[in-house]
Amino acid sequence: MLADLSGKIALITGGGQGIGEGITTVLAEQGADVVIADIVTEGPGRLAKRIESMGRKALVLQVDVRRQDSVDSAVQEALGAFGGLDILVNNAGISSAPDRNTAEDGDADWEATFAVNVMGAVHCCTAVVPHMKGKRYGKIINVASIAGHAARRSGGAYGVSKAGVLRYTKGLAHELAPFNINVNAICPAAVWTPFQQDGFERRKEQDPALADVDPHQDFLDRYSTVIPMGRPQNARDIANAVAFLVSEDARNITGQCLHVDGGAILRD
Repeated sequence: MLADLSGKIALITGGGQGIGEGITTVLAEQGADVVIADIVTEGPGRLAKRIESMGRKALVLQVDVRRQDSVDSAVQEALGAFGGLDILVNNAGISSAPDRNTAEDGDADWEATFAVNVMGAVHCCTAVVPHMKGKRYGKIINVASIAGHAARRSGGAYGVSKAGVLRYTKGLAHELAPFNINVNAICPAAVWTPFQQDGFERRKEQDPALADVDPHQDFLDRYSTVIPMGRPQNARDIANAVAFLVSEDARNITGQCLHVDGGAILRD
């Protein structure tokens, strides 16, 4: 077993697809019951059935992390259903405004990325931390990005929002340490998910030369030169790191950023 999470309850935002689906699956495999908090419910619903087939409990909650009232309602429902929360994974994230149609970041992109990537994490922590403080136990993981460290390819709103997540992680870790609550961040580099696929579609709309390009091959070509190990990550790579950091094996690790990036950060 990677990490013994038996008896733990984990809430994962954006937990029904991409990296979030990987995190939800791996935490359940390690013994946790899961709350899949997502803005959509169809995919998470199918995932919940798969989790339940493992013998774990799964609850799907529709939540908009941009709104504190939506998050508060979801957390209260989770607490009512499971009686507690031990793990919070702030995974929900976007790269730009949903209706973006230019290559340049506009006000809508800055507002949207900060509303989800930064304030989404803040809203979830605001809702969950009082419960964790009360039990003097908790594990919080914020999914950031190597884009938060350097400007290569990922400047503008997205990179700055992820830098904000990293700074928030450090401050919160210091604040919550006296309550036996660990707060850490994970920084992926290149993971083939719907997030990356959507990014390709946006680029294709702006560059007709990409019309006949295979999206996955474009993804591999773009990252092969910037990842020293020569391979991208997958969702389980990220999830395995999360499982370790929320386990008792990592009880003295807090305020840290773990890069799961094949060494990509070394090139910055």
